[in-house]
Amino acid sequence: MKIVSWTDILAAHLPADVIRDTAASEKYAAHLNELFDVMDPARISDDYSRAVSDGDYAAAVHLLADYYRTKPAAPVEYLTAAGPSYPDAANRAVDGYMREINRDWHFENGDIDFLFDPTALEGPRNHEWLWQLNRHSWWKTLANTYTATKNEVYAYAFRKQLLAWIAQTGVPENWNGPGSAWRTIECGIRLLGSWQVAFDGFRHSEGLDDVSLLLMIASMHRQACHLIAHPTQKNWLMMEANGVYTFSALFGELTDAESHRRTAAEWLLRETRSQILPDGMHNELSPDYQLVVFGCAADFYSLAQSLGYGDEIPDDFADLIRSTVDAAIALSTPALTQPRTNDCYTIHLQRYTGGAAAVLGDTSVYRYFNTERTEGTPPAGRTASRYLPYAGLVTMRSGWDADAAYLCFDVGPLGMAHIHQDMLNIHLYRGDEELLYDDGGGQYEISEVRGYALSSLAHNTVSVDGLPQNRTAPYQYTEPYDAHFISCDAFDYAEGIYNDVFGQTKPASHTRQVRFCKPGFFVVRDTLLSMDGDAHDYELLFHTDTTKVRRTDAYPDAVMTDFGRKYDLLMVALDDAGAAVETQIVSAQTEPQMRGWYNGRNEADLHPSTTVSRSVHGMKDIRFTTLLFPMRAGDPMPAVDVSANGEVQVTFEGKSYAFCLDALDR
Repeated sequence: MKIVSWTDILAAHLPADVIRDTAASEKYAAHLNELFDVMDPARISDDYSRAVSDGDYAAAVHLLADYYRTKPAAPVEYLTAAGPSYPDAANRAVDGYMREINRDWHFENGDIDFLFDPTALEGPRNHEWLWQLNRHSWWKTLANTYTATKNEVYAYAFRKQLLAWIAQTGVPENWNGPGSAWRTIECGIRLLGSWQVAFDGFRHSEGLDDVSLLLMIASMHRQACHLIAHPTQKNWLMMEANGVYTFSALFGELTDAESHRRTAAEWLLRETRSQILPDGMHNELSPDYQLVVFGCAADFYSLAQSLGYGDEIPDDFADLIRSTVDAAIALSTPALTQPRTNDCYTIHLQRYTGGAAAVLGDTSVYRYFNTERTEGTPPAGRTASRYLPYAGLVTMRSGWDADAAYLCFDVGPLGMAHIHQDMLNIHLYRGDEELLYDDGGGQYEISEVRGYALSSLAHNTVSVDGLPQNRTAPYQYTEPYDAHFISCDAFDYAEGIYNDVFGQTKPASHTRQVRFCKPGFFVVRDTLLSMDGDAHDYELLFHTDTTKVRRTDAYPDAVMTDFGRKYDLLMVALDDAGAAVETQIVSAQTEPQMRGWYNGRNEADLHPSTTVSRSVHGMKDIRFTTLLFPMRAGDPMPAVDVSANGEVQVTFEGKSYAFCLDALDR
């Protein structure tokens, strides 16, 4: 390593208050030493080579910075400061107003403490606040706004924050633990996006001096080396590898850039193949993390093609990326969002189809969704319903139109991460209105609310003796799960069984059958059978995001929502004759257990909702049957007639239906 005295050079470039901090100055000097040690002079210029050879590092700093200021921009727009400008948000960032995981904090005078976590003061504790602060997402906003306005205030604020971050942070012994700014996922996210956009935006500014510009490159190199030395797994490794690949591909002047780039490409190819299931779903079974993996794979593919490394990518890799988009389309709700399975916030389908059109080329189907159904054609197929047999996710829909009825039915495994105990859960829409929800589990905080949101008690399924599901396997299906899926013009059908642990034992099995009577309503039959020979308490749970839910005397034990929108949900019970079923409607309950809470993430905070339950006590076996009618406000009630042999006749929205409770698959 070249050892250079940087005292005079730092003094010539950095503010006096910065270099008075001896520890910070020593960090800056170490970073610059490392950068010049790994820079290939032949890739820069003859003048730079001579300056380094002569030990004239004042000249070398200027020449190297000038090289990077004049170097062509990255060949893909998402790595440049060409995005939309948001001056109000940029001004707040300059002033130190930060918002992470829906929690606000103000750092006075814009002096950000990158190792501070306000949730440690205010609770509930959520280590994600500090971690996500250190993703520096607002640097994109600063860079884009600077590019649009050329206001050097943003450049000076960025330099201040960059120098503070380098001075304040380092790799702790437990780098992936709480309080670390060097958790590997954050390093990957910085390198694949926010730091690249900031570099592109501010490298032309007067406010970013030569030394600070080079310190940024040196820090990115340190982060890339950290990731190469400490790869993790699952979706983290996709982001880490994408970060290393992006930096190394764009900064090929570094002597280790090619080896780092090839290693990262190997990881990306391997992990995409191993993490994407044969049906196109990501193995964590969360559309949130499916989008992460899709984005990393697509960006890697796009950047490699743009930089001339496309021949290093197998020919079928584009088809693998395309399969993840096909899975997202299969799951999409009429609102053109994804169902919130496992940990998930509301993901819009266009984030998949828009990215796919840009990277893989436009298609009529992508255009159909990207134009919100105004152009293109919907997916082909006898019906619009789909089943992903490795993910264990069934979607039943009346069509691809904006007013379709839709239900997502989960018969899948736990998933490889971000797990919810929610087998046999259902998620119901009519048009863009969510009638039965899965809220996605909320923030990753340490709280009773978070524990509740992960449990089956917060999902549309059942409890036994007041206990939730508690399975520990399987995490992933290695063979397709047979859900007996049927989809035809008249109806859809699927079923699944949960015969695993409730609490700590296996008291009973739960079989759920779902029939969609097209185009109008759904039949959900839940059969609970004692596995230990004892009688049990059984409770069926439904969750709806309104506190206005009432009983209706149209049918025994019927319940109706009041969303104040186009559609409401009518729940009609057709349970076993003679069973003493108790119906309860509960909102915002905390004792003796949580009930009636929507715990959203990013787009919705914790707020009261309603849990509708039907329960029986001291029975060995029970069959609950629920008819779910998405009702237009003001429309007449459906007519429901059940004969002694279980034949059901329904008239709903001017259409007649007939089915047998004991043969829902026919």
